[in-house]
Amino acid sequence: MIKFLKLLKNIVDPNYWAEKIGMKYGLYEWAMNSSLRKWALGLTGWKWWAWQLGPCLIFFIILELLLNLIGMTMLPL
Repeated sequence: MIKFLKLLKNIVDPNYWAEKIGMKYGLYEWAMNSSLRKWALGLTGWKWWAWQLGPCLIFFIILELLLNLIGMTMLPL
């Protein structure tokens, strides 16, 4: 019964499938050797903060504008 429950847990768990696909196709090694990753790990000070917050801020502004087109918002009133 425990084996069945563990199998069921793995079938519905997205992390299980992500791990399986990542290992099968070597995506983890590809990401570890990425030039973008190496550049981002070398950032310090304000450049690191700008890299962490900048793209996220742009994403949420665009998402908010798209939601406003359909009459919704993420912002509290």
